[in-house]
Amino acid sequence: MKFSNKLDPSSKKFVCPNCNKKTFVRYLEVETLSYSADEFGRCDRESECSYHKSPVIGIIGYSIPFLSLMSLTDKAYKLTAENGTIHIVPKTVIMEQNENSCFIAGWFLKNSKFSYLTNECKFFEKGGIANVFIPKEQIPKVVPNYHSLELLDKLYCNDLNTDNLTEFLKTKFTNEEVFKMKQDYLITATNTPWNNSTVFWRIDNNETVCGGKIMQYDRYRGKRIKEPHNKTTWIHKYYEKSSFKLSHCLFGLHLIVEDYSKIIAITESEKTAIIMSRFIPEYIWLATGGKGNLKFELLQPIKKRIIVLFPDKSEYNDWLSKATELNSKGFKISVSDILENTDYPKGFDLADLYLSLENG
Repeated sequence: MKFSNKLDPSSKKFVCPNCNKKTFVRYLEVETLSYSADEFGRCDRESECSYHKSPVIGIIGYSIPFLSLMSLTDKAYKLTAENGTIHIVPKTVIMEQNENSCFIAGWFLKNSKFSYLTNECKFFEKGGIANVFIPKEQIPKVVPNYHSLELLDKLYCNDLNTDNLTEFLKTKFTNEEVFKMKQDYLITATNTPWNNSTVFWRIDNNETVCGGKIMQYDRYRGKRIKEPHNKTTWIHKYYEKSSFKLSHCLFGLHLIVEDYSKIIAITESEKTAIIMSRFIPEYIWLATGGKGNLKFELLQPIKKRIIVLFPDKSEYNDWLSKATELNSKGFKISVSDILENTDYPKGFDLADLYLSLENG
């Protein structure tokens, strides 16, 4: 029997029952699309909080795409994976079989040679093994909306607003260098919903404006303002219709077409990416905008490029694990440990390091 709940795939967040931050993703009942009880969900503050409570305790299964799945005996299948490797799999660990993939019990996969992505999973009630063919559920495709170039142009060229992050950068770099950063990444300012906030535009490799992330910074420290609450939101909530469907891409993705020979460097923070573009211009600097955004679908446009990840202090092992998964899917990713073996505090990032060295 298939697990009857899933995490809400939308961007809606609730207050976490553990840390009281508005970073909580609740579980949905699959059949009714109504929310499960308030305590069931996962906090996006994976390092600081890590609260995760699911409605049903069961067996987790991971999706394994295959070329073929043939019965060998009454107890085993012969599975040919997408990369051509052949595996003998006990029938009892096949949780669900679809047309071109199946879900295999996680406890079995951990000790196997299978490659799989941990975010492609389902839960199954104990005893609910399904060895029969189940047609794939046809999920309606959500058509995303995009911002107009006119909106970006209005905020970039016409508005006279200034943002705190730009003013901070002017204390560390020349005006010409700051102008180049803003021009390359199309950084703009807004007073909506908070005065002197920064807009980090998400523009993909086809120059489609996917979204604009608004963040407010402290003018003198260059740090995000998190008290009394985290001042981060999206521009479509204020400039578009309420039905706007947000799509995501890596921050800075539009820059990858400028030089195909350059290595792609990825950080978590948008601010770190733009600062490092001045310190190490030999790389093209992108950002995930959150450590949980190191995902196959977001990195797919740069799959054929050489990629180096620069995780924040204490996030090395997490990003190394994700890089290993992605490399099994054909990526060429390495992970820098430049911050991990230092005494810097948790969350210290590459821009913090270079700015501290610059200041001597």
